Amino acid sequence: METPLKIGFDLSLLMKTFDLEIERKSPELQNWLSGTYELDNVQTLLLDQLFEEVEEDGGYWNEEELKVQFVGLIFRIANITVRNKIKVFYERPLSALVKGYQLSVVSDCLVATPLPFNTPDAPYFFLQEFKKKRGENRNDEPFDPEAQMLTAMLIAQELNKDNKTLYGGYLIGHNWHFTILTGKKYAISRQYDATDKNDLLQIVFILRKLKDLILGESSK
Repeated sequence: METPLKIGFDLSLLMKTFDLEIERKSPELQNWLSGTYELDNVQTLLLDQLFEEVEEDGGYWNEEELKVQFVGLIFRIANITVRNKIKVFYERPLSALVKGYQLSVVSDCLVATPLPFNTPDAPYFFLQEFKKKRGENRNDEPFDPEAQMLTAMLIAQELNKDNKTLYGGYLIGHNWHFTILTGKKYAISRQYDATDKNDLLQIVFILRKLKDLILGESSK
């Protein structure tokens, strides 16, 4: 029995190995990014407080502070959780054999259908966050959160086996990008800067639109 090949978190190598192509103008991505909603008074207050914290400390948070003080709160403001249908999970390992390559990753954050005992089932969305700049080292190895996120999406494609669009995001400091993977087509959003109040609000809307998209898929 042949030993599966391994591949690291190299974005160009992932694109080449798995025959992915960048979709420059994706209607599906634009639909996701264009959601608009109304926040209630509590959500508006939390968003205002978060914006003040991001402006003051966002560039100095370590990775755990980024997750606890930023990512967790922004998901709560977006109100994405739906009992028995949608739940946010953190630090979950994923692995699969894809085209003869053994892929594995620990997903910083993922959105999935929940199973009993707080276990994720079918994942829909992955978010990788990193405090430092792309190309800097983590554990003495070059690190690219986009490549790690794309690896998680490829694993989910293999595990889900349903040909549905997968959603992703990667976060470097207070800067966000959102992505989608449909078959072999990969699309990337512009950068959203959370120190810009309008961008921060749109990040919340994008995550809330994700809930609508997931519920729409699950009803088919």
